[in-house]
Amino acid sequence: MSERVRWLDGWRGLVCWLMVGYHLFFDLIMFGWVPESATQWPPVFAMQRFIALSFIFLAGASARFTHSNLRRGFVTLVAGCLVQAAAELVGAPIRFGILQFLACAMFFWHFLGRYVERLPERFAPWLWAGLYLVTRVISYTTLVGPGWGWLYPLGLRARGFLSYDWVPFIPNIFMFFLGAWFGERILTAPADSRLRTAGAPEALAWTGRRTLLIYLVHQPVLYGLCWIVCRISA
Repeated sequence: MSERVRWLDGWRGLVCWLMVGYHLFFDLIMFGWVPESATQWPPVFAMQRFIALSFIFLAGASARFTHSNLRRGFVTLVAGCLVQAAAELVGAPIRFGILQFLACAMFFWHFLGRYVERLPERFAPWLWAGLYLVTRVISYTTLVGPGWGWLYPLGLRARGFLSYDWVPFIPNIFMFFLGAWFGERILTAPADSRLRTAGAPEALAWTGRRTLLIYLVHQPVLYGLCWIVCRISA
């Protein structure tokens, strides 16, 4: 399918702007204008999960449409390394953040996606959703010994592990697979179905087509603005 699915672009654009607002909120915490305890507010946690899971699901769906998941993976990996390096400079370490995860998921799909596709159509979504929920509980409630701390990309942390953006391969690869399953439903839907033709506001669709660029530039801009305001008001 060569044409873009406009409502997917719109969804991605909406999530992108929510991400910008979420990161601005954390910049305000870093500069002391919002209490650190605010990170524990249920609405903040819910927004963080919605943003992350939406990006992962949409990346899985897009894996069905792209000409090269390998190329997308390399571009995303380079972007992730740039973000990680910048985060280290401001004292906010990132260990296997969302861009690193998405890159690895794209590589996985490029090389092994054809085996994932062999699962029965009606069985697959329940399997991926179930595996995601079960392995998420295991990943986020299990601590390993210091000698196994290097397993954090696979979802196992040692005590004291710190990352301002941690999206481990397990359980999130199953959400990516769920998105890929949904992308296949779009591909096989009739050309005049709502799955193919539903629209979205142009501003959101435009943003959704440029999400990676916005991801790279928004935080330096936000952080820089907060720093300037902090210096002026000091």
